[in-house]
Amino acid sequence: MKEITFLKQNHEKWQQFEKLLNSNEGQNPDALADLFIRITDDLSWAHTFYPGSNTEKYLNGLAAQIHQEIYKNKKEKRSRLITFWTHEIPRTMAKHRLNLLITFLIFGFSVWLGAISAKHDESFVRVILPDSYVDNTLESMKKGDPLAVYKSENHFVMFLGIAMNNSLVALVCIVAGIFGWLGVAFFQFRNGVMLGTFFYFLSAHGFAHEAFLTVWIHGVIEIWCIVVAGAAGMALGNGLWFPGAWPRGVSFMRGAREALKIGVGLIPFFFLAAFFEGFVTRYTEMNDYARMTIIFGSLFFMIWYFIIWPFFADGKFKKNPPLLLYLLGPVPVLMFLGTKLFSKVTVTPRFAFLLLLGLLLLLLPSIGLIMGYVTHNIAEGATYIFFAICFCAGIASILFAFLGRGKVVEEDLTIARKGSGKIDEYERSASAIKV
Repeated sequence: MKEITFLKQNHEKWQQFEKLLNSNEGQNPDALADLFIRITDDLSWAHTFYPGSNTEKYLNGLAAQIHQEIYKNKKEKRSRLITFWTHEIPRTMAKHRLNLLITFLIFGFSVWLGAISAKHDESFVRVILPDSYVDNTLESMKKGDPLAVYKSENHFVMFLGIAMNNSLVALVCIVAGIFGWLGVAFFQFRNGVMLGTFFYFLSAHGFAHEAFLTVWIHGVIEIWCIVVAGAAGMALGNGLWFPGAWPRGVSFMRGAREALKIGVGLIPFFFLAAFFEGFVTRYTEMNDYARMTIIFGSLFFMIWYFIIWPFFADGKFKKNPPLLLYLLGPVPVLMFLGTKLFSKVTVTPRFAFLLLLGLLLLLLPSIGLIMGYVTHNIAEGATYIFFAICFCAGIASILFAFLGRGKVVEEDLTIARKGSGKIDEYERSASAIKV
């Protein structure tokens, strides 16, 4: 089909779409989604048979406008608080699993390079790590406690400082994507070399065992999040430098949105890593098996959440998931059993969110208290106040979850009735479009 024929057949339809978009009346996301599908079908045809033409550029801009209208007018459901972490983040990671692999390989190579460099050049350690840190660690080694740096600060102050620092490091890794893969690779390389140098420095002085069992208590989550932040930076850079059929500005906004989504999703993990580093890592007297349980439990969870679960969330194994994935991840089995168990019980998104939040606020301080009791370490008063606040907030969250469940159900039903009425109205508007 010639381009002029394609234009004659479809220009009236496109004009109707433009009128609908430019009307002053509010737009329904479902009606716009239908328009978006029709426009992208025409865009695919133009991209295939008339690449670089004005027709392709026009349809590209129209599709971008519809896409923006969909997200601008989309009404968020209450369940977004839960589905953001259970579905949106895993689905986004599924789209960028190649970026995750690339950043992981860069980081892994950097760790190896840092260790090899420190092995062949003793002065390399002081080039990478601050002299004050190296000197303090050497003094601690003489006292038989090479990782005393984790015990030098107040529990609570250390927790907040590390959480803020980790979040800043992740933000830098993401923003570096503006410079393309080189920017992401630079910061992954920098952090990897520091880690490799640090571990070789401790290993060379005979503290490899203690370094592994101490640092990785928080390091598993922290390091993995830095790698994921690098993947988010690549998503940002790809949107800017490789726009494909999209206009560069639209492509950049899409990449920035996905990078921001991953970055926001990492915030709880950074605070979790900071909690372990501030309240748990310092207890080096703890039994090795207990520390190994935390390390491998954290490793298992991070691999499951960022690698295995995205396959389920992406729908690739929706009908016949491999048995291996179930063996590697018990959470899908628990979710399946939970679905069956609560299939006849009304569990609203707010109830589930408050319940899970309350349980988490009770669990984490309990771990810190148990570790301190077993190792006979007394924390500062601020730490116990912080734990008490967590316990109170956890209990209150659980109480609000149960007490407010009926009220939330009625609110959700009201919202659903209003939404269904609007959908019917816009479906009538969409059916009146001349195609």
